[in-house]
Amino acid sequence: MYDELFEPIKIGPVEIKNRVAEAPMNQQGDRFGYPTRQYICSHNSRALGGFGLIVAGAILTDKYAHNEYPFIPYLYPGCNTVGFWCDFIESIRSQGTDTKVFAQMCIGIGRQGARPGARSPSNSPVDPVELMKNMPDTARAWFPYFPSNFAKHLGKLQMSEFTLDQIKEAEHRFVRSSELAILTGFDGIEIHACHGYLMHTFLSPRSNKRTDEYGGSLENRARLLMNLIKGCKTSFGDAVPITFRISAREFQDGGLSAEDVRQICIWAEENGADGVHLSESSGYDDQKNWQTNKKSDQDCLSILEAQGKKLKQAIKMPVMTPGLHTPEVAAKAIADGATDMISLGRASIADPEWPNKVKEGRVDEINKCTKCMYCMLMGIYSGRQQLRCTANPSYGVEEYDPKMWPKPVKAKVPPTLRRWKPGMRWKDEWDIK
Repeated sequence: MYDELFEPIKIGPVEIKNRVAEAPMNQQGDRFGYPTRQYICSHNSRALGGFGLIVAGAILTDKYAHNEYPFIPYLYPGCNTVGFWCDFIESIRSQGTDTKVFAQMCIGIGRQGARPGARSPSNSPVDPVELMKNMPDTARAWFPYFPSNFAKHLGKLQMSEFTLDQIKEAEHRFVRSSELAILTGFDGIEIHACHGYLMHTFLSPRSNKRTDEYGGSLENRARLLMNLIKGCKTSFGDAVPITFRISAREFQDGGLSAEDVRQICIWAEENGADGVHLSESSGYDDQKNWQTNKKSDQDCLSILEAQGKKLKQAIKMPVMTPGLHTPEVAAKAIADGATDMISLGRASIADPEWPNKVKEGRVDEINKCTKCMYCMLMGIYSGRQQLRCTANPSYGVEEYDPKMWPKPVKAKVPPTLRRWKPGMRWKDEWDIK
């Protein structure tokens, strides 16, 4: 039963043992900008729970982005986190589950949590959307108790324009940082291009008001993403899978349409991308896809309605789709050819053993995500920098469970490094400031 979920699949040169991935999320113990023991043990629980792929939450790729929002993990030449990421990968490998791990590399924060003066495609602020309007009652009730008002923060944020010189430097640093990620042992790279973060704001006509080669037409707005894909492919060749995550559509007037996204995916594949990971919405200023919905099965179908077979007919590379929380819906989507893989975010928090329980016929034992928003409230809006879960009280304290600790390992070269010779593209540039 649900055999479709447990067939192996290849993304580029990497074979993944099943079709179930952990979606990238931050605030899982990365509260100091690097993977702490809690972050490591939390992901160990997903590896032990049967996930075939883990996509580590957004990792910033240069010092400027790190200064914008210092709580997001970072990895770039000259930083002090390389050893922590090596420990993270080694720990997951030590579980002996053959779980693959991709690094979601993020070129910048943009509107999502950034501070005044943060970089944006244009210096004119996006018209604010009242966050409270789209939030469920359970979320709205907490606002008076939070140390900061996130809705007002988004509305008042004034951005500074990302200059051409800054863009070119950021493109270069992104590739350099991706090389570092592979050197630490990651199996692949996912480019963060969704949810209103910096890369997304370049893609969206709602936020990109530039008049140069990075603005205006869809082709120009997609140029930054294409340059990052081409830069990584130039460095890695076919040795490392390069994927990207993009919002399947925006729920805002004048935003990215589903048709725009399909065209971007076509161009990305032509430029060497090995897979696309879908998401939805324009970010924290649009909470519609996160709200509580008692009809959970129907709530899963939004992204499939926007893309699904339409996207699969437009491209050949694998497509990963989130939000398919029930095994019935997830297996049917794969069987029907609407997606190739599923990714679970909040569902993996509520039950890190979701894949094992489905495979073993214990579906009735799954702890289901209720979309109560408590994880987001505690991890982001309250300033705690650590998600919590009402369905899974053990989440957030896995570091105290010996079953989740790293196991003894024997040193060996990660498989990705056996395919790629580090530095073959940028070997003379490691001393860049």
